[in-house]
Amino acid sequence: MSRVLPTILIIDDDLPTLALYERELSRDYRVLTCTNEHAALELFAAENLSAVVVEPAALGERGWSLVTTLKRAATPRAIPIVVCTTQDARRLGLELGASDYLVKPVLPTLLRRALNRVTEPS
Repeated sequence: MSRVLPTILIIDDDLPTLALYERELSRDYRVLTCTNEHAALELFAAENLSAVVVEPAALGERGWSLVTTLKRAATPRAIPIVVCTTQDARRLGLELGASDYLVKPVLPTLLRRALNRVTEPS
């Protein structure tokens, strides 16, 4: 019997980064990727996500507001958000409700550790 992998959504506009994370994390997670806010909100609403990884810089001015929107979304349970960004704005990310904050470049092993931390049952 195959195990059901937790689903994560990665939002970034850097296609090589998306491909790297998807390839490296797909052993442990079902990885969904997108490059824009509209697709992110659709996937967020339609999928049973275990976590979201977001690069606010990928969305320009709307990047940080997307973090706020996802954090405040009416869902049956809180979905952890990992900010993985080139921006050194840790305080802002954590104030907006990010569960973890990583400054790029981030190796897939570090992202996997962060996702394991935020998706483990308490």
